[in-house]
Amino acid sequence: MTVSGNVVPLHQLRRDAGQAANGLPPKVLTEWTAWLRERIEPGWRPGEWDHDAHLFSGDVDHAGTAVYRCDVAACDALTRIRRGLCATCEKDRRDSSLGLKEFKAGHVPDRNRAISGERADCHVEGCPRDSVLWGLCNAHGTLRHRDLQRDPDSGLEAWIERQTPYPPAPACLVAGCRYDARATWGLCGIHHSRWKKATAVSRGRRSAPAPAWLERQAPFLNVHQFSLAPLYPVARLEMLYALQLRDERGQKIDPVAVRQAVAHLVERVDSIAAATVEQLPSGTQANVDALVRETHRVLRSAFERFEGVDPTSRDVLDMSELGVRSLRGGTTQRPLGLDVTGIRQPWLREILVTFIAETKPNTTEARRGLRVCTAVSRALDARPGGGMDPAKLVFADMNAVVDTFRVLPKLDGGAMSGKQRGGLLSFFFKILDYNRAAGHLDGMSASFARHSSHVVKAEEVDEDDVGKALPESLIAQLDDYVDLLGQGVTHGKMTPEQVRAMARAVYELLRDTGRRPYEIAELRTDCLEHADGEWLLIWDNRKGRRLNRRLELERDTVETIRTWRAVRDTLDLPTGSEGFLFPPAGENGKIRHLGPEHIAAMIRKWADNVPILLSEEFSRDGDRVPYDRSLIYPYAFRHSFCQRYADAGVRMEVLRELMDHKSMQTTQRYYRISHKRKREAVNVMRLHTVDRKGRSVPMASATAYEARSVAVVFGNCTEPSNVKAGGKACPIRFQCAACPFYRPDPSYLPVIEDHIRSLKADKEMAVMMEADGFVVRNLDDQITAFKGTVETLRKLMETLGQDERDEVEEASAVLRKVRAAQGHGGAVALGMPGFPGQRGGSTA
Repeated sequence: MTVSGNVVPLHQLRRDAGQAANGLPPKVLTEWTAWLRERIEPGWRPGEWDHDAHLFSGDVDHAGTAVYRCDVAACDALTRIRRGLCATCEKDRRDSSLGLKEFKAGHVPDRNRAISGERADCHVEGCPRDSVLWGLCNAHGTLRHRDLQRDPDSGLEAWIERQTPYPPAPACLVAGCRYDARATWGLCGIHHSRWKKATAVSRGRRSAPAPAWLERQAPFLNVHQFSLAPLYPVARLEMLYALQLRDERGQKIDPVAVRQAVAHLVERVDSIAAATVEQLPSGTQANVDALVRETHRVLRSAFERFEGVDPTSRDVLDMSELGVRSLRGGTTQRPLGLDVTGIRQPWLREILVTFIAETKPNTTEARRGLRVCTAVSRALDARPGGGMDPAKLVFADMNAVVDTFRVLPKLDGGAMSGKQRGGLLSFFFKILDYNRAAGHLDGMSASFARHSSHVVKAEEVDEDDVGKALPESLIAQLDDYVDLLGQGVTHGKMTPEQVRAMARAVYELLRDTGRRPYEIAELRTDCLEHADGEWLLIWDNRKGRRLNRRLELERDTVETIRTWRAVRDTLDLPTGSEGFLFPPAGENGKIRHLGPEHIAAMIRKWADNVPILLSEEFSRDGDRVPYDRSLIYPYAFRHSFCQRYADAGVRMEVLRELMDHKSMQTTQRYYRISHKRKREAVNVMRLHTVDRKGRSVPMASATAYEARSVAVVFGNCTEPSNVKAGGKACPIRFQCAACPFYRPDPSYLPVIEDHIRSLKADKEMAVMMEADGFVVRNLDDQITAFKGTVETLRKLMETLGQDERDEVEEASAVLRKVRAAQGHGGAVALGMPGFPGQRGGSTA
């Protein structure tokens, strides 16, 4: 709104008007009302919204209306709670001794009560008037009352049969009222009482109700209805406009919440947009307060547009106005303002707002855009001219921008990885390229552009970096506090016990399956499959575009899913979540399952609640130091799962299949052993090698262990020709236990034992096939020889002291991991089904 060419702020209009604090000048009020009428959809919600009566009657079949049928099978009444009971059935349930399921299935409500807020017709056959007392209309009820005075024993049913119907009564004068009018003033009983109360001071001088009073009367409302009639005319239009915008954003309309909001606003404000925050109701129900605040915010923004203020020119942008999507898929429902005061260059602010308004990113991407544009603004601010004129930008300016991203820290000041910095720089180029392609930067200098040199190099990975996997000792500590999972976390309508049960199931699936957080969140209720005596988890790898994957499960993990499903069966599930194992928090949004962000919040809260967590490092005093809890997040359990099997020496190709990695390089990272650790392990193990007869034959040095022997499947081999051929030219076809050049050590114990089991299976097969005796004898001899090797190595370990034994076991784990990465390791069973035993023979 402009006066004399200048924009007049809303608070100035109120002050200059000399009216109530909430009033608007008549001219402004007229123009504001006209502006609203132009933007209100007259055909909104056909069948639900009655424009003439200002009455909304929710349709239970409309997904955008928070109205549902009573869950009692024989009841037709409505409730605002999905899978809930209507008020009458809830009262009957409290008086009943039946369980909830039995009550829903078998309860039959009283048919004489009002159904869906409608009064039944009079019980006198053919009488169309509303029943009031004894199932009779007012007229027949009066006759019945007189008859009872004369004959108290008169039966009702017989009396009804003798009566004749009355003609239809006129409707109540209040628009939308479904009850019959009485003779006085043309009002039903409810509105007759309201008019008497409104004119109590004029007792004896009452007249017929005025049209102005009738216009602001709401009819009797049921749970599925609300009326905007009680509001002042402009507030009525404002509320309708805000509700239509709410509907466009995909938010549900709760008739009860709207009705309560109207009741709070009706006597407080005549214009919601002109109201101050202090005038708004607060301290009522949370959903009502939220609805009023949202309505006020939306209308204040609309009034600014009416005044001619561009919403994108504000210092704090409303993401919901820009159409930013929530992480769940729909338009964001909360203000979530973007403070763009840190972007000094007008053109840079403009391309950010344009990118957000036209591409409709989600809230995370919008905030990411703000982050990168703020960094660019700081870089340009230090350049000559401050980057204010896009036509004068040069290549050196772009170099300065890229240099800023190369050293960009985290928001908390911590170090950011090169991959993260490179991703932020790429996002800025994405914003810039979009605006160029859309024609919004035609006046920008062509020199201010991306070049092939404008990259952020990733840092070299430290070989000694343990990665992001959580130590097994830490996971054991966390397992001691699983009872704290879900404490202090809310999730929709779920009770604290149900939230804790869900949080525990999510954690155990993260820990025991190694799936990504989003893969756990998206599991379906039918995610279990039983095949060939094994239980399988069915999951989707959307990242790799590979769906319906199978993962073999332990019995404990199967029990975890079954236990949660039993709890889930008791939930009031949000609409659309029936097919998912873990439901979302509420009814809104396109995503109908638990979100990864909710999993992250649950794990973060849990990690903070655990009283003590110790790392594997020691202080100078010899005490274990506290573990950094910021390293405990959902994806870390996937790293831990993979690292657990890599450390055990599982072959790389087997682990790749288990993790469903697309690239072998991804799996290979978990097998990275530094040269220092490998050398230390070899130095330990070279002292514990034996020959085929069990005699100790330690290697002279680590170099001899590596250079004069070659790792084959069941131990090291020192036969010169085989060493020269890299273990691929065994003269006796890898019958190691019979070879004088065989040098096993304790690190080979698991694969030797696995080979013995394979040999026994081969022998049984040979006997069944009636193979020649020398084949069976050969297998028997190999079994006996390898058993002797195992016995020797076991006795060797038993003779060691505890410290030395721990040292040998740690060195064994390192060497098995190295051999697995090189393709010389057998699969090791760790309680996870699906790792087939490796039969004898060269890895070649």
